[in-house]
Amino acid sequence: MPSEPEKYSIDEMMDRLKGGPEADPADGELVTRADGSQAIRVKKRKRRSTQPHKEEVKRTRRARIVQVSAALVLVFLAILAIGGAVIYANSRPFRDKLVRNVAAATGAGVELTQFRMNPRTANAGGLALQWPAGNALDELALRGLSGEIFPSSFLGKSMRGEEVIVGSANLKLRIPEAGAPLRATPAPATAGEAPVAFNRYRTPTFDLQLGETQPPALRLSHSEVSLSTTSLSGRPQMRLYQGILDVAGWPRLRLDRGLLEFRGGEVDVIALRVQDEKDDQGYMEFSGTVAPYQPDRVSVLEVKLESFPIGGIAGPEIARFFNGLIDSASGPVPNSLAFLPTASPETRMDVAFQASTSSIPDLNGLPFLHILAEITADEWFERPVFQNEATGIVHREGDAVALREIDFRTKGRMALKGDMAVAANRALTGSLEIGLTEATITTSGNLRLDSLFGPVENGYRWVTVKLSGGSNAPADDFKELFNSAKLKSEPAATEGGGLPTFEDLTRPR
Repeated sequence: MPSEPEKYSIDEMMDRLKGGPEADPADGELVTRADGSQAIRVKKRKRRSTQPHKEEVKRTRRARIVQVSAALVLVFLAILAIGGAVIYANSRPFRDKLVRNVAAATGAGVELTQFRMNPRTANAGGLALQWPAGNALDELALRGLSGEIFPSSFLGKSMRGEEVIVGSANLKLRIPEAGAPLRATPAPATAGEAPVAFNRYRTPTFDLQLGETQPPALRLSHSEVSLSTTSLSGRPQMRLYQGILDVAGWPRLRLDRGLLEFRGGEVDVIALRVQDEKDDQGYMEFSGTVAPYQPDRVSVLEVKLESFPIGGIAGPEIARFFNGLIDSASGPVPNSLAFLPTASPETRMDVAFQASTSSIPDLNGLPFLHILAEITADEWFERPVFQNEATGIVHREGDAVALREIDFRTKGRMALKGDMAVAANRALTGSLEIGLTEATITTSGNLRLDSLFGPVENGYRWVTVKLSGGSNAPADDFKELFNSAKLKSEPAATEGGGLPTFEDLTRPR
């Protein structure tokens, strides 16, 4: 532009202000007005401002709106899907399919009552299973079931979950009938995913019964059970806690705990520990394998005792005479319980024992003890205790029980050896060798007692007595042996003449 004057007059300045800024022809279009004057038409310009941070906020907001909208749509669809699945899971077709799946998984006839499902659990008022006569399982009644389920269970293909809790369970076992079917329903044609699969089943109230006789052959009541379908061994595993155990012909026992594993048609008893009904210090433990589907194979369980009352294994009839706590010991035969898995099990048990260090066994109730106490004027013989040695073998066969190879000793006083048995009808039999020290016999001053006992052998003089009578009214022939003993020296005269009898020698003077 041509140079402008340095100074303007006031009129020139006003003219310039009124005319506004001169337009650059390059910025517009030259036009001629109607009056002949010319001007440059300039396009209106919009104010534009570039602000990157605001554009980023707008883009983020739009993305979030899209995400939230998509999430809401997915939630809505999920709610519809879950609602539809729950409605289907509580329908009759789903329930019928579940019953078929349970039947396929267990091989039993199934009756399911009050079944219902929600998104987290499957519940039922009751589930009853019944197997054919060829199965060792007879009936299983479950009440108050609640299972934590996986979402895939709603699809109906299989019922799966972590744990099923059962309010109470009652299981009946039987001796399998040879040749009868094991399953009420055919086994699945192909091995695959189990139609019903939970990792664990648990109930705080479990009752078990073997056999239909009264009383049954075996009954477990008020126990707690946990069944794991998977374990470190890869086999189903059952754990038992507490309960009352009744075995036909045995004293009542209390179950402490047990661990069982199932291997095909066999049951591995890893450990089954029981206690005496009235003593919770010691225990008797069984371990071994039971084969319920092999009636010709003897099932053998190893037996271990620790501070266990002798009456808890030998029964109250034996406990009337011997009392104390015993431990299992090594002996000429294995410490075992053997039986056949049949209706006639032919149960046999032999356990070698020794007195527990925490107990001193005693002997009482046999007639010869009272006679010895009278003759020697020593009340100790009424109920002698054996502090130095007490060993023997507990033998049970059917309902009969015996103590064999008895060897009880108290140094300086008495020893006892022999056998005694109580039959199923409570008849008492057996023979005992009674040993007294030479000092005991000499101190008594009784010549007939001195004649009755034999020469010293292993520190004692011995006589053998025969046991008879019953467990409630025991008898022995010690009195007869005493009265018939031939004296080694001239006896004192009696009131009626002849040799002095036990009554003569023990009559108060």
